Order: sequence, then C-alpha cells, then structure tokens
Amino acid sequence: MMSAPRHVRPSPAPAESLPRVLCVGATRESWLALSRALRPLRCEASQVPSLEAAFLEVRHARPSLVLVHWRELVAGAGLGLRALKPRLGVDGPPVLLVAEPETPADALEAGDAEGVEDCLQMPLRTHELRARLAALEGPPPWARTGRDAPRLLLLAGACGPLAWGGLGALLEACGHRILYGTTVGGGAARVVEQGERPDLVLLSREQSLGTLRGLSFLRAQPLLDGVPSLTVDLEAPVRPATLLPRIHAMLGREAASLRVEERVRFCCPVAFAEVGPRGTEWRSGMSSALSPGGLFIRTLVPVKAGTAVGLHILLPTLGERLETHGVVAWAHPFAPRQGVSHPYGMGVRFLGMGPPRLMRLRQLCQAEARP
Repeated sequence: MMSAPRHVRPSPAPAESLPRVLCVGATRESWLALSRALRPLRCEASQVPSLEAAFLEVRHARPSLVLVHWRELVAGAGLGLRALKPRLGVDGPPVLLVAEPETPADALEAGDAEGVEDCLQMPLRTHELRARLAALEGPPPWARTGRDAPRLLLLAGACGPLAWGGLGALLEACGHRILYGTTVGGGAARVVEQGERPDLVLLSREQSLGTLRGLSFLRAQPLLDGVPSLTVDLEAPVRPATLLPRIHAMLGREAASLRVEERVRFCCPVAFAEVGPRGTEWRSGMSSALSPGGLFIRTLVPVKAGTAVGLHILLPTLGERLETHGVVAWAHPFAPRQGVSHPYGMGVRFLGMGPPRLMRLRQLCQAEARP
C-alpha cells in the first residue's frame, strides 16, 4: 500500500549575520547620540564602560567595528588599546576613535600611537557610520587601480618601518604597501606568502637580487623575475629623502609625492568632502602627519586618487579651524592587510592655499618640529 505523500518542509535558510559594533566608554550624552545614529542601521550594537571591560567582552563575541571614546585613552590606568589590539588580532576589526570639539591633542596622539585606524567626530551622523559598515564588506572597485595606485615594495633585510633611516615609514606615508623581511630569505618567503608580484625590491649592497632568487624559495622566482631592484648602501648613513625621488622615478610616480620628508607628526581631526556641482556629505578622519604641502588622513572611507576635496582641519592646540582645498594623491580603503604594512586612509596635496594660510602652516610645522 502506498503511503500518502507528505509535505516536505524546506530547511531553514542560514541566519544572516549582522555586523557588530562595540562601543567603549562610559554612558554619557555622546554615547546616547551614538545609539541614536546606530539605530537606523542593520547592525548589532553593544556598549561597555571601559577598555578593561572591552578586553573581557571580545573574548566572548568578536566585533566587526570598535568605537573608543577619547576619554578612555587619557584615563591613565588599566588596560589600553595596546593590550586590546592583540586580543582583536593582526587582521582584526578596525578601531575608531570618537572625538569631540574639546578633545585635547594628547588624546589624539595617544590614539595614533596605539593604532587607531579612523576618527569619528561628534555629533555622530548616521551616514558616517553607514559608510564605515559598508567599507567592511569590501573595498570599492577603484581600489589599487590606475597610475596613482599604491605600489607593493619588498624591503629585503629591513626589520620594519624605522629601519634604514626610517625609509619604510616614509614609503608608507607615500601610500605604498610594504613587505618587510629581516633577511633576504625572509623577504622571499613574504613574497610567496603574499602571492603578489612586487613592483620594486630594495635590498642592501652586500646582498643581491641573484642571491634572493638563488634560495630554496623556488616559488618566489616567478614573482621576482624581471622586478626592478634598488640597492641601499648601509655603510653610509641612509638618507631617505634623497632616495624617494629615485624610487618614485623607478615606479613611474610623481617625484614630489606630498614631499613627506617635510612632514611633522601632528594629530588633529579633519573633515573632508568631494568638490563638485552637487552637495556632498562630509566625512571625518584624523591627520597624523602634516606639512606645508599636504597631509595624511587616517580614514576607512577615503575617496579615489585624483579627486578634489574640501578640507576642514581642526587645530586643537590653537583652537582654530583651517579651511582649504586639496587633491587626493593616493588612497587606501579598508581591506584586510594580510601581512602587508600600509596605512588606511589617503594622502592629500594642498591646492590654492593663499600666502597667509601657507605661512601659518609653515610656522605650525616649524614649531612642532623643534625638539
């Protein structure tokens, strides 16, 4: 006897995981405004009162985005971001600093030193948070394309950004992506791990590209064959400012790429917007390097290289706001670094700055550069 057909219930679809935003800071009016800005977005938001509590929180649930109020960086006790970031992982969620008009310069400097990757200015606006959450889904289609795209450089024999007279730090400030290898063999291993052909190899005089290719890392050879190389003489003091024009010429980039050798460390909130016939929403970020010719803006949501932007630069030490225009020289939108060293954000070259504002910038940079 045949049994009656039964209705087969379809298996439930997997639940969609929503991005989780972790807010770190004591409950106050600013966090209430943050909750209101997050409410229209499709995300899960939670709040803890301190970095110590955040350290415990991330053990149980991994956030997609971490927002830290600036007061948590100047509390002066307990765990800081230096302890929290290893818990988040090398390729962990980005950490954003939430700043207010009264945020002191030392809080911004502490955030820069402890590795914040973006800055949101109060009052928080929903479109700012929406842009950050959208960035977590993947880089925009223009990322790493075109003549002004950041290049991948291998520094074989350099232990980090401060090696070779700080050459790596200046190259990162030019927007390049850097693979560091403490030895020439380690550099080859990093190339294999990355699986991407570098645009230039820098190595010390006692090493050679032939030595690099002759190692047991045979898989690196297809990625290194034909790659131009530049030898750095470590017997004499390395002068990165004299190497930059030569490196840019070999990469086919403009030699005066923001003139980063003139920059000084200067942390301040920055707002930027694309210049065009239609009104554009302003976005916030933080500058950590400033020169009379341009500045670097840390942000997860930069605009495309070559775009003209308006700038509002808040100078916390002076209580002034500098309004000017610039053009984006390079841009790194958010994407997992996967072992490559580079800053998130964009380098902006000032345009049409009048003599009074230019003189003010030069005075400011000279004051910050003094020991």
